[in-house]
Amino acid sequence: MIEEYIKILTGCPLFSGLDETDLAELLESVPSQILAYDSGNLLMIRGDEYTSLKILLEGEVSAEIQDFDGRTIKIENLKAPDALATGILFADDNTLPVTLVAQNPVKLMAIKKDDVIRLAQSNSRFLVNYFSDSGNKVAFLAEKIRLFQFKSLKEKFAGYILSLSSKQKSDIITLPYSREKLAELFAVARPSLSRTCSELADEGILRLKGKTVEILRREVLRQIIDS
Repeated sequence: MIEEYIKILTGCPLFSGLDETDLAELLESVPSQILAYDSGNLLMIRGDEYTSLKILLEGEVSAEIQDFDGRTIKIENLKAPDALATGILFADDNTLPVTLVAQNPVKLMAIKKDDVIRLAQSNSRFLVNYFSDSGNKVAFLAEKIRLFQFKSLKEKFAGYILSLSSKQKSDIITLPYSREKLAELFAVARPSLSRTCSELADEGILRLKGKTVEILRREVLRQIIDS
């Protein structure tokens, strides 16, 4: 049954660099299960033990938590063919820190932890990809937490751009994420991020084109985050 999803799975970061033939052969070496959920269904809830790697084949899932007032906070959206919680699978405490909710009809592939280990042992590319995916997710979450220090979206974006400029050692910066992913990073709706970007461009502070951002008035960016 997994054969029909091989083409989709080649787009999963865990299988980067593997062609359809190699991927089919790799996945045939371990058992897997296809699970389906209707829109609005809970895939897993916060505190559930995460014992099988889950990879989205169709649909979109949101990772959510509730604060002490009962308000739902969306941490991120995951779309096929993203892998879910790769780092949690091998953590000493492998309980999910979020609740996973199907945003539309979802299908996913589940591979048990021991079989994931077998995949890593048999294919070094998969092993490196797994480490990379886990590390990227940690880095994204760490940056999201760092940005909590800023109150407004404009402050968050200014602080983020200055941080990237320092890392890339240039006033012309390449954004590592899409606008949609950046909106998740800043915990806002995408239209809100677009408005903020337009304001900074109209004020002559930044020049934006696609994933390229040029800092035109660095001192004003610093004033924004220091205000």
